[in-house]
Amino acid sequence: MCVIAVCAAGFWLRAVLAEQPPPPPRFDTELNQPPPVPPAAVQGSGFGAQGFGGQGSGGGMPPAVAYNVPASGVFGPPGMNVPQEQARRLPLAQSQIYGDGMRTSSLAPSPTPTAAQPWTPGASQVWGRDAPTQPWMPPAPPVAEEPPITIFKPGQIIAWVGDQPIQAGDIMPMVEQIMAPHLAEMDPKVVEQQKAAIDHQKDKLMRQALDSSIQTKLLYLDFLRTIPADKKKEILPKITSRAEEQFMEKQLPEAMEKAKVETQAELDAKLREFGSSIQSQKQSFIERALGQSVLSQKVNYEPEITHQAMLDYYYANIADYEISARARWEKLTVRFDRFATKQEAWAALGAMGNEVLRGAPLHAVAQRQSQGIDAREGGYHDWTNRGSLASETLDQAIFNLPVGRLSDRLEDAQGFHIVRVIERVEAGRVPFEQAQIDIKETLRKEHVKEQVNAYVAKLKQEIPVWNTLEDNPPLVGEAGSNRRS
Repeated sequence: MCVIAVCAAGFWLRAVLAEQPPPPPRFDTELNQPPPVPPAAVQGSGFGAQGFGGQGSGGGMPPAVAYNVPASGVFGPPGMNVPQEQARRLPLAQSQIYGDGMRTSSLAPSPTPTAAQPWTPGASQVWGRDAPTQPWMPPAPPVAEEPPITIFKPGQIIAWVGDQPIQAGDIMPMVEQIMAPHLAEMDPKVVEQQKAAIDHQKDKLMRQALDSSIQTKLLYLDFLRTIPADKKKEILPKITSRAEEQFMEKQLPEAMEKAKVETQAELDAKLREFGSSIQSQKQSFIERALGQSVLSQKVNYEPEITHQAMLDYYYANIADYEISARARWEKLTVRFDRFATKQEAWAALGAMGNEVLRGAPLHAVAQRQSQGIDAREGGYHDWTNRGSLASETLDQAIFNLPVGRLSDRLEDAQGFHIVRVIERVEAGRVPFEQAQIDIKETLRKEHVKEQVNAYVAKLKQEIPVWNTLEDNPPLVGEAGSNRRS
């Protein structure tokens, strides 16, 4: 009976002691024996390799007139009049820029005509006037396909969309504007050393920009064929003028603000540094706006998103909604390489800790005496995810210490440390109720993107597209084989 009573008293005493806060650390002890045993030390500094953790529309355009006008059966620049059924891939020749600034390109002859299908070239034309005629020459013998072009000249035609050319100079400015800020921050020697990687990135951006330009041209041509040919001269200038007004009222001021210039002349000069101009920017805006006006009639921008669809998305991507434990904390440090013995380092850190216990702000003590790389910031560390620190000793302390309490002296491979947790968020998961608003918007965007991609794919079956940056550019006849009749 006495044994039972003693055991019960022992359990009660341990339970009471467990509820009491541990005594505050003392920093006046000698290093007669090894410091208090901390969690297993690891090699490396007290800072993680990952750093500190935490985690154009044409609006206002009038609706397009719904006319069912057959698509053009002609591919290439105006004046060639090459039927799609007969036209093959048209090789490029050097582009020509005429005095009025309009661009065109001379084209090499198509493949050898047969007796059954004789070929007669039409008169070459530049928009609005005749170009110098050239005598017909027999076609050159077939040559092996060249690899995709990676070095471009501004006047080089790199794609055709119907009878609309896309020149390298139309999209190179976009690429240069994206790359310029990053290259400006790099040392010129590093830029030279990494030239191959930079050129590869530019080539990747060129392909992305060209895909976007091709989509814009497809939608623009789709808009144009909604206007009857006999009314185009009357209707198109009016619609275009409205888009121009939008560009001048909204897009141009925003571009000037972004470029940090005061006048249009200054902006135009900056754009020309990248091979662009206000005029070309305006034309691109008009084409996007008119194309979007058609797309807005073909795409449902507010598709129905069911509750079940949101739940399915939540559980399919549950890992994205997991929250890692994280904490904000501060630290005092002494480094072993700054002292002759560990005893001296131990005593120096104890002196800093005692200052804080006597009421001195930890950040002030850290700025004066701490030897960590965080001393200038007062030893402060913003939100840090659990497991992100290279020092396991510090990681264990930060995520196990009571908030607001100074730790004992901790040791890792670099030195001794005292830490204090300012704020901590335990691991968890974002509840569905909190996540569903973002999930609904994500699903809405996915549905809209699917509709746009499907409609653009349909246009590519109706309007021939030739892209020099594709690994296997399609033949013109294949691209337009399913066009409207």
